[in-house]
Amino acid sequence: MTYLEVNPIVTGRANSSRVAVHVFILLGALSVGAASAWVLLSGWDGTAFSYTSASADAVAQAPRRSSDGPLGGNMAPARVVQDPYPTFTDIAVDAGNDLIVVSDENRFSLLTYDRRLRSDSRAEPRTIISGPHTGVDFACGVDIDPESREIYAANNDTGADLMVFSYDANGDVPPLRVLRPANRGTWGVSVDRKHEEVAVTIEHVNRVAIYRRTAEGDEQPLRVIQGPSTGLADPHGVFVDGENNEIFVANHDSWHRVRTGYQEGGEQEGYGEKGVGAGSPLLPPSTGKFLSFSITVYSRTANGDAAPLRTIQGPQTQLSLPMKIHVDTSRNEIAVANSGDNSVLIFSRTAHGNVAPLRKISGRSTGLDHPTGVFVDAKNDELWVANWGNHTATVYRRTAHGNAGPLRTIRSAPDGAPVVGIGNPGGIAYDPIRKQLLVPN
Repeated sequence: MTYLEVNPIVTGRANSSRVAVHVFILLGALSVGAASAWVLLSGWDGTAFSYTSASADAVAQAPRRSSDGPLGGNMAPARVVQDPYPTFTDIAVDAGNDLIVVSDENRFSLLTYDRRLRSDSRAEPRTIISGPHTGVDFACGVDIDPESREIYAANNDTGADLMVFSYDANGDVPPLRVLRPANRGTWGVSVDRKHEEVAVTIEHVNRVAIYRRTAEGDEQPLRVIQGPSTGLADPHGVFVDGENNEIFVANHDSWHRVRTGYQEGGEQEGYGEKGVGAGSPLLPPSTGKFLSFSITVYSRTANGDAAPLRTIQGPQTQLSLPMKIHVDTSRNEIAVANSGDNSVLIFSRTAHGNVAPLRKISGRSTGLDHPTGVFVDAKNDELWVANWGNHTATVYRRTAHGNAGPLRTIRSAPDGAPVVGIGNPGGIAYDPIRKQLLVPN
C-alpha cells in the first residue's frame, strides 16, 4: 500500500498550514486499473464520523508512461468533505451595546452580531475576526469586557493562546495582546472585572489558572487550582462570580492524577522516582479513571490543591457533557449548556450534591442541538445558547423550561445545512465491507 500526498485545501484562512485540510489519495497499486480513492481530512472538532469512499477512476484514467515519474506532486484533490459555515462553540452578550460575540471552531473565527437580530436565513455578522494575523485557531471559549470593549477568546486542542481583541476589530487583524496559559488544551475563559482578573481552564492537565486581566505573553498565573483534591476532570466551562467570590467549573469525566503546577510538556508525574529519569520510556502506572459529570465550585482565591466548596454531581443532576456555564448573580442561578442530551439546565447557585435542576430546556421545539455555549442576559431577561450541532445561536426567555421555542434565532448557515463535524482527526480507517471512511476526531 502506498500513499500520495496532494496539495492541502486551506480552510478558514489562506496560506496557513495550521488550518489546512490535508487530502490524500491511497492507491491499492501504482498500476492504473485497481485503484480506489481514500480522502483524508484534517480539521477540528471532537466527534467521530464516517464518509462513503469513491473510486479513483478519474485518477486511473490518466494514461501513464514510464517517463512520467512517481504519481504525485501538485495535484488537485479527488474531492473535499468540509463544512463551509461557522459552527458556534461559545457565546457572550453585551446587553448595553446590543452585541453578541460567538466563537467558531470550524472556520477559525470570532463573529459579532446585533443582539436584536432575527434571521430566518443566514445572518449577516457585524464583524468577522479571522485570518493568519489574528491567531484565531480552534476557538472554543469566549468572553467579553464591556468596560474596556474587549473580546477574550481561547484557542483549544491544537493551541492554547488566549487572545484579546477590540470590539472594533474586523478582518485579518492582530490581537491587542496574547497570553499563553498552556501548550495546548485551553477551553473556557471568564473575565472578572471587579477584581481585574481572568480565569481559564486547561483540559488535559485538570487545571484552572487565574491571571491578571491584562496579562500577556508567558506571564505566570496569580493562582492555580490543580491537584487530586480539586475534583477537576477535563474542565471545560468556567465562570468567576466576583460578587460572591466563587469560581464555577464544568467538568467532563476524564480524571488522572496531576500534581499542582504541572504543565503538559513538562516533567511527567512520577518521573524522577525510583531512578526513572525525564525522557525515559518507562512511564509510571496510569492513574486515569472516569468520574461522573460535575460542576465544582471553589473560593475565588483558592490556590493549589484546593477541595471544592460544593459539587453538583449524580444521576439526578442530569448533567451530560456540560460545556459552558454562566451564573446569574442577580437571581442566584446557574445555567449549564448540557451538550450530551441537547438541553440547558438551570440550578440554584448554592446547589450541592445529587440534586435535580430547577428547570430544564429540552425538546424538539427548542432548536437545541449539541449546545456548547450559554449566557444569561439579566438586563433583557433572556438566555442565549450557542448550538454547535446546527449552526445557530438561539435565545429564550430567562425563565423558559420544557419544550420551549426560541424567541429569536441567529443562523450562520441556511436552515437545515448539515454540520460535517470533522475536526483535528488523528487517523483514518477504511471499512471495505461498508465502503466507508472512519474519521476519529
